[in-house]
Amino acid sequence: MPLTTKRALATSLKNMLSKKTLDKITVKDIVDDCNLNRQTFYYHFHDTYALLEWMYLDEAKDIVDNIDDPVKQSGKFDLILNFIVKNKTLVLNTYRSLDPDFLMEKLKSFMLPVIVMVGKSVAPNANKENIDFTAEIYTYALIGLSTNWAKNGLPEEDLPKFNKLGHMILNGMKALN
Repeated sequence: MPLTTKRALATSLKNMLSKKTLDKITVKDIVDDCNLNRQTFYYHFHDTYALLEWMYLDEAKDIVDNIDDPVKQSGKFDLILNFIVKNKTLVLNTYRSLDPDFLMEKLKSFMLPVIVMVGKSVAPNANKENIDFTAEIYTYALIGLSTNWAKNGLPEEDLPKFNKLGHMILNGMKALN
């Protein structure tokens, strides 16, 4: 039941974010939409930002958890990009709702471990410090590309840039071996 409740709250937030920014959405709006009470909301989340983070992690969970071969990750990466394009208004309203530093920290905490995993997979003999340092550089490149993409309204013609960066990450990590 708790997962069902969390998903109901997340679905409500997702629907609302498709119409307006987070600062215009209250806990009351969300629980009224779900026919729940505020106490139920606060049992699961301490605020709408916590729900927002959980919502995106839940959306990405199936993609990230099922990475069986990090080298074949480009297909998973495409799924993430397709989610962004398909949910353009949701993503843009989220981007417009968050402090840039907060957003950068959240993106880093999500992307860095994935890029480190790729490095360990394609360069098993590489020095850990080199993998970590290189992964951090690529993470910031990916964050910069992503935030610029959002600032420009998520135009689909920018998608090839992400494929190029994906190849750079893979080849850069392989070179560490």
